[in-house]
Amino acid sequence: MGDDALVAERSGLVSSMLAVIDRRDWGDLAALVTPDVVYHRPGCPPIEGADAFVAFYRRRCIVSSGRHAVERWVDGGDQVFCWGRFDGMSHAGVPLSELFADWFELRDGRISRRRTFFYRPAI
Repeated sequence: MGDDALVAERSGLVSSMLAVIDRRDWGDLAALVTPDVVYHRPGCPPIEGADAFVAFYRRRCIVSSGRHAVERWVDGGDQVFCWGRFDGMSHAGVPLSELFADWFELRDGRISRRRTFFYRPAI
């Protein structure tokens, strides 16, 4: 497979994961991550393991609906970085609009680590 095809495959994996989250298709989400996936998200302790990762979206995430719009991708081999905007609605009916950046580590054709960054003042 050529370099361009590998880049497309890696960014396609991440794009698929974001689309699955936007569709709230939790059954497909677990297949996109490794069993030992680790997710670092601001304000949460690390989410470890595929079951905990899916459970976060099913039970803890405040989002009821929405869409990730990725503006740019950076491919680093077994790592992919992207940034963009998420627009949606919370379970409480509050509109959500958030700039985000995500770093992903890939292993064996799946996501093994994710770290999300939000553009809000924290300090």
